[in-house]
Amino acid sequence: MVDLALLQSVSYIAGALGVCVAAAYYVITLQVQQKNSSANLETRQAQFMNQIAEDVSSLESMRSWVDASNIEWTDWEDFDKKWDSSVNPENASRRWSIMSKFDNIGWLLEKRMLDPDWCYSQFHVMMTPLWVKYEPYVMHMRKRYNSPTILIGFEYLGRAFAEIEKSKGIKADLRTVFHPWGMTIKDNS
Repeated sequence: MVDLALLQSVSYIAGALGVCVAAAYYVITLQVQQKNSSANLETRQAQFMNQIAEDVSSLESMRSWVDASNIEWTDWEDFDKKWDSSVNPENASRRWSIMSKFDNIGWLLEKRMLDPDWCYSQFHVMMTPLWVKYEPYVMHMRKRYNSPTILIGFEYLGRAFAEIEKSKGIKADLRTVFHPWGMTIKDNS
């Protein structure tokens, strides 16, 4: 006959094995969920970045960039006479539209929601010369309206791109001449 103590020991061992199997199953399930969650996050982030890139490269954004790139002014009085929103609302809308897009991208970059190298590779051709051209305008608008945060993300993006270029050893002259078909870097030779 089987001893009662032996049966009790076997039942304790079976219970302990059951707990171990359940714990192992739980750990494996958590690992699978974590991998799936990570893959879903990467997919959502890629979709988000693609939406941003598509928006900035849309025909409407390109038209806004060309319009903003091509305006010329000699001083702030000249700017106000030609390009102020009360005088030229269409151009002002386009100019603010493209700068606001880069302002939002800069904000997302500052909050580490976007990868700096990805942003640079996608937007530096449009963004860098635009920031160089409009930096004095942004600073003027901040003083004029006593609002130090006007287009702060746009500035952040411009400075981040300058740092990336510095870290990559890029020594481009960013003072550019703008044309509707693109830009030409001044020859410094």
